[in-house]
Amino acid sequence: MSRPLILVTGFEPFDGLGANPSEEVAKALDGRAVAGAVVRSAVLPVDHAAAGPRVAALVDELDPGAIVHLGLAAGRARIALERVAVNVMDFATPDNTGYRACDEPCVAGGPPAYFATLPLAAILEALLADGVPAYVSNTAGTYLCNQTLYGTLHRLAARPHPARAGFIHLPLLPAMVAASGLEQPSMDAALMVRAVEIAVGVVARTA
Repeated sequence: MSRPLILVTGFEPFDGLGANPSEEVAKALDGRAVAGAVVRSAVLPVDHAAAGPRVAALVDELDPGAIVHLGLAAGRARIALERVAVNVMDFATPDNTGYRACDEPCVAGGPPAYFATLPLAAILEALLADGVPAYVSNTAGTYLCNQTLYGTLHRLAARPHPARAGFIHLPLLPAMVAASGLEQPSMDAALMVRAVEIAVGVVARTA
């Protein structure tokens, strides 16, 4: 009998940044066995028109029991477990194709919002117990992170037995802050990998 599969996605670098911690964390976890489940990872393009179809293709191919999207939230100091995705795209920064959405829906005619379906309270409890700074966030923004979570939850809602899905925002890497010269919080990559592995473990154990 095959092990249950959990899909973890990150994003490629964007906005002129040389790295994206979500990509690094996703790649680090690919193939790892966690709490009886196996992680399969993928890196999504920062492209409003391509990220969603890429997730849809992965879900069709892999049929995961859960989906954990990862993304970068510069300026946040803790691991952010996103509670909700809203049906709005309003980009402060263009995506990697140069497109800048302005007050557009993620899905025309879709509901105003979807709640993440991962066990956020249990994940938060496990992270804090392990000494990982984390919190439940009530806004995933209006960029591709929010768009991706909304699109995933919208597609899953049409399935008879949908996978659970959610989004985790990560801080900047220390090297990214050092390169920028700005006063911004950061988190070591190894700690972020551990945090997401803990989250995946909670998801696997609560399947």
